[in-house]
Amino acid sequence: MLRISSESALPVYQQLKRQIRRGIASGEYPRGHRLPSIRELAAELTVNPNTIAKVYRQLEADGFLVSKQGSGFFVAESQENIENTRKELLEQLTEEFVAEAIELGINLDRIRETVLNRLEGSASDDNS
Repeated sequence: MLRISSESALPVYQQLKRQIRRGIASGEYPRGHRLPSIRELAAELTVNPNTIAKVYRQLEADGFLVSKQGSGFFVAESQENIENTRKELLEQLTEEFVAEAIELGINLDRIRETVLNRLEGSASDDNS
């Protein structure tokens, strides 16, 4: 579900673009999935339809969406964009996490230990 945060420093179109890319990368919006029409989404989020059109056009130019005349916008079939987006999101999340931990005064050894413990816990959960 897409949401707009009035408290975010990001412009509305960037918030939406980021959320849709994340939804595509996570599988929330699978390949071939039809997105809401520009009018539907604009009404749902109470934003200008031109904002939604801008987001969809940019995502289409970036290869994430395809438009079908008279049918709307659909998630592209390309797996390459999905993998690149996952990598970018992982790097972004990691950068934010490490910066926040350092700001809290947590040393690098503790950060590393915490991450490794979490990864080991996830691996054992997957094997259960």
